Amino acid sequence: MVRAAGGLLTPVDFFSGLRKALKARLPQELRAYETSRGHGRLLKLHYGHPEFHYEAWHHTGAGRFEVGLHFEGSSEANQHAFDFFRGRMVEVKARLPRAELEPWDRGWSRLYETLASPQLDETVLEDAAERLHTYITTLEPLMVQFLRS
Repeated sequence: MVRAAGGLLTPVDFFSGLRKALKARLPQELRAYETSRGHGRLLKLHYGHPEFHYEAWHHTGAGRFEVGLHFEGSSEANQHAFDFFRGRMVEVKARLPRAELEPWDRGWSRLYETLASPQLDETVLEDAAERLHTYITTLEPLMVQFLRS
């Protein structure tokens, strides 16, 4: 990995390292995700439904790193997802105690948390990989139920 000044990681190296660390942590049945990199400091991954994706996003101005599940489909689908997960927040919070479910921009919703991250370094990389792993292993079984409902 290439380090920027002061031991920091470049965004390209950080997100490449995040994908590798996540694959190493996930059980075999959850390793077949599809990814896309957004502009700058953003990674999205999904299991065949890109409108419902896990996201890792470095908010540089706020000094926070967001990890979560985003619902960015049609307004109706997003509302259905929001209602489905709202009814399961006790179960979700048992494994993700800092998770918040909220309506968001453009009729979207998200189930997420943020970590302190004024910069991208190996500590943030390890924390983000562990949180994203826990989000996926906790929420993907519920996503399967949701998609069948």
